[in-house]
Amino acid sequence: MEDQYRENSHKNGNGGFASGLIIGMAIIIALVGIVFRIYLLFSGVTLGLGSGNAKQTIEKKLGTIEDLIDRYYIREMDPEAEAEGIYAGAVESLGDIYSQYYTAEEMQDLMEDSEGKFCGIGCYISYNEEMGYSYIASVIPGYSADKAGIRSGDIFYKVNGEDATGWSSEEVSLHVKGEAGTTVEIVMIRDGEEMEYTLVREEVSVPTVSSNMIDEENRIGYIRIAEFDSVTKDQFREALDELEAEDLQALLIDLRSNPGGDVDVAMSIASQLLPKGVITYTVDKNGKREDYNSDGMHEFTKPMAVLCDGNTASAAEMLAGSIRDYKKGTLVGTTTYGKGVVQVVIPMRDGSAVKLTTAEYYLPNGECIHGEGIDPDVKIELDKDAYLEDGTDNQKEKALEILKKELRS
Repeated sequence: MEDQYRENSHKNGNGGFASGLIIGMAIIIALVGIVFRIYLLFSGVTLGLGSGNAKQTIEKKLGTIEDLIDRYYIREMDPEAEAEGIYAGAVESLGDIYSQYYTAEEMQDLMEDSEGKFCGIGCYISYNEEMGYSYIASVIPGYSADKAGIRSGDIFYKVNGEDATGWSSEEVSLHVKGEAGTTVEIVMIRDGEEMEYTLVREEVSVPTVSSNMIDEENRIGYIRIAEFDSVTKDQFREALDELEAEDLQALLIDLRSNPGGDVDVAMSIASQLLPKGVITYTVDKNGKREDYNSDGMHEFTKPMAVLCDGNTASAAEMLAGSIRDYKKGTLVGTTTYGKGVVQVVIPMRDGSAVKLTTAEYYLPNGECIHGEGIDPDVKIELDKDAYLEDGTDNQKEKALEILKKELRS
């Protein structure tokens, strides 16, 4: 694609140079002109680099750039698209993959996702910060992605012909979703090979929590939490109550491929398991600390184990880490992802919103796991070949072995 762009530029001569110049200047709009054009609509406060000469310089330069676009740009400029680009550019200029600007439409999609319903292909998407790509964290059984053979770990390369490398998980999700019945063209990378799919979008409504009595003889219950949405708290409580009604003696919680979500929901689940005390706490840029506490009224006193892996992230890490720190359960699997920063979505009056990283998470023992992750008590890699061949899950088997031993002791 880069070579093709260079070739076209040479063929167009001076016109290509002018187009490139205008494109470059349009980028400057997002990076320089953003400051005085963005308003926090819910408060009426103008963002800027201060007042006086600095602001006047920015306003003058933006005016010059817009004049050049009007004079030379080959197509008509869409003022609304320009404005949205400026708003998005303000957040992008932070260089923080977790901070993002949402249009009103994107914000509506985000709200639908948090309620456990959306129109898409049926998968959970995560972002690998170190490698700079988004990938399939897990596939929801029975939906388009599952039917097409897409697997956990597949990397997004293209979506509807657009290069998706470097896109955040939110960006990929917003491009993948759409009206039910429409199609989306996706190119994935698996083991270095490109795999093309044409998938039909459909309404996805799936519980974020699943459970069963995984070991009838020893009365070991199993609860998998796919992510933390607004519906997850009640779903977890219902699952745990049902298992308790079946004479639950030990509990296995599966947080593998859980990308996180609503931290308040995760902390409410932690409070149903932990003794009285701090579950986690955050520290913002000003050093202000905020504690998330358990009242200890619902402490789980039976043997417990937690499955985790490299895709266990954010709020899921806080839950796993707090269980570990209080010595309430054994962590089994591989080192978690290492996302220990807090994002807050700030809505604005026109329906749009800004998501900003505002603080860092700390575990009860004072550890900040951002960029590091949490090492499990028992480290064991998933035997992927065995899992794909017949569903054998050696990590789950190891956790059950540990719980059985505890029950016998």
